[in-house]
Amino acid sequence: MRTLVQPLTQRQIDAASKFWADGWESGELAQLKNAFPDRLEAIRVKAIVLNELYGTNVIAIHKVAKRLEELLKETSTTGPLLVEELVEDISKKVTGRNHYSFVSKFGHFFVNSNLPILDSYAEEMAAWHLGQAQSRNPKRYRRFCENVEMLIEFAGLTCDCAKLDAYLWVAGEYRSWSKKRKREISSGLKRRFEGLQNDPESEPALRDLLGPMCKSFSY
Repeated sequence: MRTLVQPLTQRQIDAASKFWADGWESGELAQLKNAFPDRLEAIRVKAIVLNELYGTNVIAIHKVAKRLEELLKETSTTGPLLVEELVEDISKKVTGRNHYSFVSKFGHFFVNSNLPILDSYAEEMAAWHLGQAQSRNPKRYRRFCENVEMLIEFAGLTCDCAKLDAYLWVAGEYRSWSKKRKREISSGLKRRFEGLQNDPESEPALRDLLGPMCKSFSY
């Protein structure tokens, strides 16, 4: 079995699940999923609410939501290829930008929960763990998904992508913050990181999530 350049343990993933359960997922999204469980229901509403709550910064969100609705009704694809197709189409026909964060979040929450959420923090953390073993796929989302699969395999983890997402996001933000304390990150996480720094015993789940990164971090 291949090994990771930077180790990752099941204990860290379990701690991430515990930490995430402490109110990090928006209750509004859970309500939307319960009210409109079918992936083709209320697509525009879901897109607009997601963009607002998660700050994915899609300026033309009403136009994007309309195009998203049209595209999802035309396809039965639910895997990683769906995200690439949606990102490409929205970029070409609506905004001129690649909205990977927004589209992958929408896909994860409202289409297929096994679709990993791509953001720069998660992307960089997966690459940090894998080193030279990371995927060379030219498609950004497909590359990230392949890295997530390898990360789970090489670390011998038993988890779904939602639990790994929680780890990658929190650890990625911590990595950024530990390098430059004035960098803009989630205000809620920043408070928890500062609390951990001031009193390590006050944040046991966060301490276990970060593992060796609590003591030192080098790329």
